Amino acid sequence: MPSCLPPLPAARPYPGCRLVALATTMLLAVASAGCAVHSAPKVSSATFRELPDATSRTVIATWQARLEQYIASAGDGDPAVLSQLPVLRSPAVARPGQIVFAVNDIEAHVPERDGYDAFGLLVGKQVTTAGPRYVFIVGAIQREEYWPVAVADVRVAALSVKAGIATWETGPSSVEALVRYRKDAGRSTALRFPAERDQFRLVGCDPGVCVEELRSGARWALYSHVSTAPAAAVQPAPKAR
Repeated sequence: MPSCLPPLPAARPYPGCRLVALATTMLLAVASAGCAVHSAPKVSSATFRELPDATSRTVIATWQARLEQYIASAGDGDPAVLSQLPVLRSPAVARPGQIVFAVNDIEAHVPERDGYDAFGLLVGKQVTTAGPRYVFIVGAIQREEYWPVAVADVRVAALSVKAGIATWETGPSSVEALVRYRKDAGRSTALRFPAERDQFRLVGCDPGVCVEELRSGARWALYSHVSTAPAAAVQPAPKAR
C-alpha cells in the first residue's frame, strides 16, 4: 500500500449482504435480495483508552520511516518536496490548505481491519542553527473491525535533513492534551485526524516548540535545545498549469 494517501480517507464501511430465498409450497420459489450496512460503532469521546508507549512509538517511527522514503524517492532527499503534496482543505473552517502525510495499516493483523493509521500534519518550518526543521503534529487513529474508533495518540515530531541524513525529534505523549482534544471532538462527523474543524498552529514554548489546537485548547510540546528563528507556516507550492 502506498505510504502517502492524501486527502484523508473517510471511515471504512463494513458491508454485510445476504440473499433471502422465499418459496411457496408446491408451487414456485421466489428469491429476493437485501443488503444491510453495519453502522460504525458508537465511541464515547469521554472514554479514554491510553495507547501503550511502546505501541505509540512503533506507530510514530513507522510513519517517520515512510515519510523519509517518500522524501528520498520523490524529492531526491530534499524535504522541500513536501510542499508539492496534495492539499487538504476544510469546508467547515476558513484556513489555508494543509499538507498531510498518511500511513495506513500499522501493526495490523488484517489490512484495513485493525491496527493504526497515522496522519502527520505539517504545521510549520523553522530556521535553526543546524538548518531548516519541519514540524508536524502526528495523530494515530486506532481501527477495529474496519472502523476507526479513537484518536489513540498525538505527538509533535520535527524533521531535519542534512547531507541527505534525516534526524527526528519526537515529543512525549500527553494524556491531558489528548483527553481535552478528544472531548471537544465533534460527534456528528467521521473520525479523522486532523478533523475538519481542527486549527493547529505553532506557538512559543521555550526552550522548544509547542503545537496547539485552537478549538479545544489542547497543546503538545517538543522540548529541544536547538536555537530557532520564529516559526513560519509552510505554504504549499503553486501547482503547475
